[in-house]
Amino acid sequence: MDQTTTFLTILAMGAVSMALKLAPVVFLPGRKLPHWLDISLRHLPVAVLSAMTVQLLAIVDGEVNLQLGNVALWAAIPTVICAALTRSLFWTIAFGMTLVVSLRWMLG
Repeated sequence: MDQTTTFLTILAMGAVSMALKLAPVVFLPGRKLPHWLDISLRHLPVAVLSAMTVQLLAIVDGEVNLQLGNVALWAAIPTVICAALTRSLFWTIAFGMTLVVSLRWMLG
């Protein structure tokens, strides 16, 4: 995927997430959603973002690439663990970037 497509994909994901957050406010002012629907809508943007991110990491040139040379995929796994442990956007990004640079340097 080229940079333009990646950028447009990120913008589209943001728009969808925002639309899902705003839809109840715009279309259902003052009404309460059923609990099961509220829970589902709350987790939907994260599920969509996760699915698209995994696709960007694991699929290279239209094929699943789980090889050692797929640095982004292998750097993402410990980065997700770092995010879960620190719950800090700064440290997660710093750790992920350092890991990608280090892996690319080591693997050539």
